[in-house]
Amino acid sequence: MISEFISALLKAGLPIGLCSYGLAWWAMKKNYIASVDSMKSFEQAVKIRKKDKSLRMEGDAVHRKWLKFGGGFYGVVALLTYAVVELGEIRDFILQLGGLVELIKSLSLDLLINLLVGAVKNFLVAIAWPAYWMGEVHSGRIWLWFIAAYAGYWVGVHLAVRQFAEESVSDK
Repeated sequence: MISEFISALLKAGLPIGLCSYGLAWWAMKKNYIASVDSMKSFEQAVKIRKKDKSLRMEGDAVHRKWLKFGGGFYGVVALLTYAVVELGEIRDFILQLGGLVELIKSLSLDLLINLLVGAVKNFLVAIAWPAYWMGEVHSGRIWLWFIAAYAGYWVGVHLAVRQFAEESVSDK
């Protein structure tokens, strides 16, 4: 069980922690979210931003997508799930066509429509990420993976909030 938890921390907790850190720090750095001093105030700021449509449309594409997926922990995992599924399908699609050159040669309206439909399907998969990952993680202890994922999220956001607060104090 300990070795599986370590594996879950490395395969789920670490990527989610890094992504959470990056999203939280960048959101505060770019003033997408007001400077906060705790995990609780960060999550409250995300909820406010998510509910206010005018605020939700500000920011870069990654933060807008994160908020569209729900923000917070759920949004981070959905965003990473979307990236994993979408990039995997793009890779498989290019390989199936015979490479990047063949993809460029075969560009058409039909191809672009198929890519758009695939992106919408992948969005739905990302929203239903718990079901997706339960099918991908072959373990009788899936709860360990969820704990590791949430621990990564918590540590990432906590470190970003702390670092941003320290940077703000040193800038004054």
